[in-house]
Amino acid sequence: MRHVMGAQINIWIPVVIVPITFMIGLLAYLFIFPDIEQKPSTQTNLPKEQRSLEAVLKVLKDDEKKVVELLMNAGGKMLQRDISRKTGFTRVKTHRILYRLSTRGIVTAKQYYNTYQIALADWLL
Repeated sequence: MRHVMGAQINIWIPVVIVPITFMIGLLAYLFIFPDIEQKPSTQTNLPKEQRSLEAVLKVLKDDEKKVVELLMNAGGKMLQRDISRKTGFTRVKTHRILYRLSTRGIVTAKQYYNTYQIALADWLL
């Protein structure tokens, strides 16, 4: 008989005590943090292209961001040598940045005499 009483006590722990403890913890959490308000998004009124551009700029490294902003200010197209001159980067560094941007589909490059014409991707314009 004693063994049966021990089994009945062990059943009460998961059936009654654990749910009651969970509910007390949940009520305490709701009391401590009654309403966590989200800030209203200011980007909902922006056109889709501008939201895409802002999202891209957030994930770029500083050097990449500098090149993309330079392209935006130039109307979306520039020669690679001009990008190198205006940013102050070496030709190699400019090439590496543009390579990373082109592999992500942010810019395109077309051969233009002995340099390349770099353009922002259509989905960003």
